Amino acid sequence: MLVFILILLLLAAAFGVLAVVVKTALIIALSITLAVVLLAAIGYYWARYRFNQFRRDFQRRDLPPSGAP
Repeated sequence: MLVFILILLLLAAAFGVLAVVVKTALIIALSITLAVVLLAAIGYYWARYRFNQFRRDFQRRDLPPSGAP
């Protein structure tokens, strides 16, 4: 697979479009990285919200009734 990628890069360099190929690959790689980071951030905040919601509900159930002596 690495040999195939090297051959494609050599062909791109030979035809003078290496800069376009590198820029396109960089855009694709950065887009995928940004999407993964964004999904991780959304998942983190969703899990944190659900955990805090569970904690509030648990504390609410743990309290004694308001009219108890």
